[in-house]
Formats: sequence, C-alpha cells, structure tokens
Amino acid sequence: MQVNRSLPDKAMDHIDHALGRPLDPLQESYRNYFAAGQSLAIEMGQSPYWCFNGRPPGDNALSFFSVTDAGRAALAEYLKQIGDPHRAFIVSYQGTSTTVVATSRSKARRSYYLDIADVMPDLTYGDFLRKAKVHVVVPLRKVADEERSKQEASA
Repeated sequence: MQVNRSLPDKAMDHIDHALGRPLDPLQESYRNYFAAGQSLAIEMGQSPYWCFNGRPPGDNALSFFSVTDAGRAALAEYLKQIGDPHRAFIVSYQGTSTTVVATSRSKARRSYYLDIADVMPDLTYGDFLRKAKVHVVVPLRKVADEERSKQEASA
C-alpha cells in the first residue's frame, strides 16, 4: 500500500521514494531502487542505508542504489518519530470491502466513495455514508509488540 507524502528530511524522503512510499517500510515493497547523480551517489555510497547496485552501461553519471534493512528500519523509526498520520482502513459497502490508506476514517470513507461513484451514478454520498462501515487495520507488528509488552509486565 502506497502513501502520498513528502518528508521534510531529504535523506528519509529519498529512502521513502526508493521504496515507493510504502505505508509500512518494514514490509516488502513493490520497488526498491534509486538512480542518483554523482554528488548524491557519493553520499549514498557512504551511508549504511543504501546498497550500491551498479551503473548503466556507458553512463558514468548515474548510479543505482537499493535500500538496506537498516534504511527500512531508520525510515520506520523516523515515521513513528514524526507521527506520520497515514493508516490503513477497511471500508465495507454492500458486502464488499477494500483497504484504503488515509489519514482518518472520514477520508478513507470519502476516498472509497470517489472510487465507486463513477460506476454507481445513482449513489449519493449521503446514502453511502449511512451504509458504509470503516475499521482501522491494526498492523500485526503492533499486535505482537503489545503482546510482548503484556508478557514482560506480568513477568
């Protein structure tokens, strides 16, 4: 799942961009590459967050990099630190459900309505609001962390 965001820290923004701006950077993403010019390539080559993957044949101006596990972890921590508001929501309507990335329940509901309104021209937003249900998706990692905290507290 992708997120439409831009991060103030340029180094973290490059990692986020290379991974396709995923909701959860610790999960496998559909992409993991970044093409950098010479000056940026020098910085990336010295960072533990990047792995050098070579250059295109006959082109010394570009270098290809991928994000390391340390880079994914750093991005996840950064997103937590800045309080990134993006979450996954399950929106259900008339027996179908879909996962929507948004910053609130109401924005997730509105996003799904806009997705289906083209194929359901008679559906009003008011009717959709009365019938649609929205639930927050709790990441499995968060559930596991909470269980671990409970076990440590009881020990």
